[in-house]
Amino acid sequence: MSSQPEEKLDVVKACKALGAKGLGSGIGGHVSRKHPTQEAFWINAFDRTLAEVTENDVLLVDYSGNLLDGDREISKGFEFHPAIYEKREDVTAIVHTHGFWGTALAGLARPLKIRHNLACFFHEDQTLSPDDSFSSIGEAIGFADTIIIPWHGCITVGRNIGRATALHVTLEEMAKLDVTLEPSDAPEIPYEWRSRIKDLVDNQAGYLEQTWNLICRNAGIV
Repeated sequence: MSSQPEEKLDVVKACKALGAKGLGSGIGGHVSRKHPTQEAFWINAFDRTLAEVTENDVLLVDYSGNLLDGDREISKGFEFHPAIYEKREDVTAIVHTHGFWGTALAGLARPLKIRHNLACFFHEDQTLSPDDSFSSIGEAIGFADTIIIPWHGCITVGRNIGRATALHVTLEEMAKLDVTLEPSDAPEIPYEWRSRIKDLVDNQAGYLEQTWNLICRNAGIV
């Protein structure tokens, strides 16, 4: 069993799970896990893809960007992580990728359309950042768990690493469906159905928890 902090191992686990789903093949994505007692967070080094991340590639950084543990470069986009943690006490994990379909959705510069039952996770729980400046991303989150950054990518957050990561994978899948259906002008799920469906798939079925377990199995993580 590793002697590393649980939060650091959470970042490794999430990175490998995202990589197994095809979301970690390029430089630029980052996953963070809030330190339980300090104004700091664990985050992956910039010079490795998410799929490549090991314990040696995860660094402890304070809210000003100072390295507390490790000596590698972190993403220039680190600033929205402390901004989110300071605004949202309920959030302990943040995931940001440039997945193909999430980025395609971001290229439309609009929120995800609710065109599938699993898209109901994002019903009244997504926001569009006004631009991709680090300061505006942190300001934009409000009470949502998903931020779409126009012409850039997507961010999901959660009360634990499993929810943040599984929500991100679900967003990528729903973005693929949404972008594919866009030329057909397919209708969205009726507004009045969405809260009921969201309660069913999340609170009753535990879809995100099951998805987290699945993507960990896909990555060969125990």
